[in-house]
Amino acid sequence: MIEEGLSLLIDYGTYLLPGFTLCALWFWLTPKTQPGLRIAILLLTFVLLRDVMTPLRLWSLSGDVQIGFVANPFVLAVLGALSLAIVAALARIAPQLWQLVVWRKGNLAAGLALGVAAGCALGVPLRFNQGIGVGEIAGYWPWLMGMIVLAYGGNALEEVLFRGFLQGHLEHHTSAIRAALISAVAFSACHSFLALSVTRIGWPILLFTLLEGLVCAFVRMRYGVIAATAAHGTAILLIAVPM
Repeated sequence: MIEEGLSLLIDYGTYLLPGFTLCALWFWLTPKTQPGLRIAILLLTFVLLRDVMTPLRLWSLSGDVQIGFVANPFVLAVLGALSLAIVAALARIAPQLWQLVVWRKGNLAAGLALGVAAGCALGVPLRFNQGIGVGEIAGYWPWLMGMIVLAYGGNALEEVLFRGFLQGHLEHHTSAIRAALISAVAFSACHSFLALSVTRIGWPILLFTLLEGLVCAFVRMRYGVIAATAAHGTAILLIAVPM
C-alpha cells in the first residue's frame, strides 16, 4: 500500500511541478502591496493542485455529486498532511495575508458544533439520495482513517484561502455579508473548470459548491475559519467513497 501510494504521489508531484513553479514565481514577483492579486494567485494555485488530481485518478466526481477518492488511505493521509503543511508555510511566506484570517469568533465549541451540523445538513441528504451503504464497500473503514485526514486537512487549506484570506480581505472593503456572498460565489466559480471541462458534469457541481460556499461563508462570518473548516470537511466526508 505504501509503495503504491508513494508512486502515485510522485506522479502527482511530477505532473504538477511546472504549473506550480510558475504560480509560485508569479506570487513571489507580485508586490506585497497588492494583497488582492496575491490572494487571486493563491486561489488559482489551489485550483491547479485540486484539478490535477482528476486526470491522475486520485479522485473522481459523478453527476449526483458523489466524490470518489483513491482507495489508498496512505495517499489520502499524505495529501491531507501536505495541505496542512502548506497552511503552515503560508504563515511564513505571506504574513500580511495571514493576519486576515479570523480563526475563531465567539465560543469555539459552539462554532464546531454548528460547523458539523451545517456539514451534515449538506452531506446527509446527498448520502441518502446516493444510497451509499458503507457495509457494502470493501475496505471502507481503513480507507476512512485516511479520508478523515484529507477531508479536514485539505479543506482547512481551502477554507484558509477562501474564508480566511479572501473573505477577510473583503471585510476590510465592504460589509461582512457582502464579503461572505462574494466568497461563496468565488468558491463556486473556482469549480467552473472542474465542472465544465475536466469532468463535464456541469451545473450539479456548481450548484452544490455554491450552497457549500454560502454555508461555509456564513459559518465563518459568525464563528470563524475553524468552524467553517468543520462544516466543509464534514460535508465532503459524508459524500466521499473509495474509488
